[in-house]
Amino acid sequence: MKRKNTQLPVNEQGFSLIEVLVAVLVLGIGLLGAAALQLLSLQNISNAELRTQATLFAQELTELARTTNTPSDFAQSGGSTASCSSLSGQFQVWCEAMSHTMPGATFDSSWDGTTNEFTVQVLWPERIMYPDATATPGAGEATSDYTLVTRFQ
Repeated sequence: MKRKNTQLPVNEQGFSLIEVLVAVLVLGIGLLGAAALQLLSLQNISNAELRTQATLFAQELTELARTTNTPSDFAQSGGSTASCSSLSGQFQVWCEAMSHTMPGATFDSSWDGTTNEFTVQVLWPERIMYPDATATPGAGEATSDYTLVTRFQ
C-alpha cells in the first residue's frame, strides 16, 4: 500500500508562535478586565451595605428619640463611634452598635423644639475604586453621608 503525500501548502501549515502569543495576550487582557469588573462589583456591594446600615442607624436613633419624652437627650453634635463612652443609656448602646458595624463613622443629631424636628446625619468612610494619582493622604476613600429629618407630632 502506497502512502499519499499529504503535505499542506506553505500558507496552510498551522499556527505560528506569534499568533499564539497574540491570542494569549488578548485572553489575558480579557481576564484582567473581568477581574476588575468583579472587584468593582464587590466594592459596590460593600458600599451599598454601609449605606443600608447608615439608614438603619439613623432610623433607630430617631425612634429612640421619639419614644422618650426628651428627644433633646439624643442630640449630639460631632459625635463619633470612638467617643461612645461619653454617652449614656440607650444612646451609648446605639453608638456602640454603630461602632461595631460602621467603624470610623461619625454622626450629628439635633432637636429643634420649635418645629419638633429631629435630625440625624450619619457620615462614614467609603472605599473608591480609582483613587487620585496625587498620592495625597486619604486617596482612595470618600466620605458619604445620610441625613434623616423627622417631625414629631
